Amino acid sequence: MADLEEKASRDGRPDARLSLERDVNRLERREPSASSFWNSLSVLGTVGWSIALPAVLGTFLGLRLDLRFESGVRFTLMLLVAGVMLGSVVAWRIAGEHRK
Repeated sequence: MADLEEKASRDGRPDARLSLERDVNRLERREPSASSFWNSLSVLGTVGWSIALPAVLGTFLGLRLDLRFESGVRFTLMLLVAGVMLGSVVAWRIAGEHRK
């Protein structure tokens, strides 16, 4: 191993065997469940739905209230913003749980 390091330093370019060995060691140390593609996709979907669902429900409820009280778009905008804010808080908590 020391011979390979000396050769790499003399030539001025990295030895492919050293790079390969380093990458294999990194892959062996990696925790498979924490960096899984499917786990990441699951978190992404959960966070997305936790923001989208309250926003859509707030918009729907605001639209119904605006039609009932003939108030333009006042309730729609207020409840849309409230839904996005609520969804963002929920998404932040979900992301925090999955990070641990």
